[in-house]
Amino acid sequence: MLQKLKTHELSVGMYIVDTGLSWLEHPFLYSQEGEVRSTGTILEIIEAGFEEVFIDLEKGAFGRARASVSRDRVGVLAEAAARAPGPVQGKKVPLDRELSAASTLYADCLSIAKDILVGVRSGGEIDVKASQALVDDVIASAVRNPDALVALSKLRRHDAYTFTHGVNVSVLAVAFGAALALDAGELRELGLAGLFHDLGKTGVPDAILNKPGRLTPEEFALVKSHPEHGRQLLVDRGMPEGVLRGVAEHHEKFDGSGYPNGLAGEAIHQWGRILGVADVYDALTSRRSYKEAMLPTRALGVLYGMRNLDFQAVLVERFIKFLGPYPVGSFVRLVSGEYAFVRSSNPTRTLFPELLVAFGPTMEPVRPRVIPADADGRLGQIITAALDPVLYGITPLDYLKLSVD
Repeated sequence: MLQKLKTHELSVGMYIVDTGLSWLEHPFLYSQEGEVRSTGTILEIIEAGFEEVFIDLEKGAFGRARASVSRDRVGVLAEAAARAPGPVQGKKVPLDRELSAASTLYADCLSIAKDILVGVRSGGEIDVKASQALVDDVIASAVRNPDALVALSKLRRHDAYTFTHGVNVSVLAVAFGAALALDAGELRELGLAGLFHDLGKTGVPDAILNKPGRLTPEEFALVKSHPEHGRQLLVDRGMPEGVLRGVAEHHEKFDGSGYPNGLAGEAIHQWGRILGVADVYDALTSRRSYKEAMLPTRALGVLYGMRNLDFQAVLVERFIKFLGPYPVGSFVRLVSGEYAFVRSSNPTRTLFPELLVAFGPTMEPVRPRVIPADADGRLGQIITAALDPVLYGITPLDYLKLSVD
């Protein structure tokens, strides 16, 4: 299990991990992986200007010392999800059927996102009406089956992170908002704020956005201006105040250490709080030029370690409940030795989602069969590990689209 600490809270024996969070947006996060061997090392980290670290509570001398009372990380996530209140959304359309419509919609969203960013950089207009219509379609898809677009946003292979990130954050935020029982008007605001949340980065030079090393204070000050710059680009275009605040406040942190205004707690607009969680989750689970995508289970562990610092604890716990420790599309190994894909979440028993078994114990293809979501744990579909399908040359979407009797 990972936990975020201030650097002055470090102790000898703690094991620092590299979470893969972007240095561009987290320049004060120390990410040199390894065990802290001396107090001198801690002082060097602090004196270098780093303010935060992630530690692995199960590694290093510190982890070994607390091993007798440690718990499985997935179990902790599941426990958090089980505690989190919130309505359970019924599935109105089967996943395989909704994936077809969602694929077309997702492609349209990417096209609009690209047009928006390219247009703004060249001094052009923003097609607000087209954006609103697409967000309405995203909402409709999320109501029919929230798993479809969420799975597409994380399972399709893309290189153009600049264009896909805004779409993914919008999709995640809308689907999560639907699980929180937000109404249609609220979901539209949230979706638009997600789509436009990084619009202000068009005002940051590429030389800074692509800089291979740490930013200077002046460069970071420019980066920190992008939420407000994004707001200014939208302010005269008839956008609701909630959209403007979501864009402006998605980098504020629950403990007040964020930017641009150092807002804390409920002073941060609720769209900003939701977008902050979706933003970090998508960044962690996306492949970038400098890092591979993180497995969803580990990314949720990172988010869990950020509660009460970056994010409100209950919001993180409800996000975990919404996705489940094994989000739809996860490739997993079962206690039987078989390999399967998570086909549908199970909000009442998050460790026992609906599964599509596709491979036997030696990775031999088998006739696909569905193991339904388990309400009481008696079906025995215990997941022993989450795996990276890329390493096995497998495309999860090919299997999720199957219609299995």
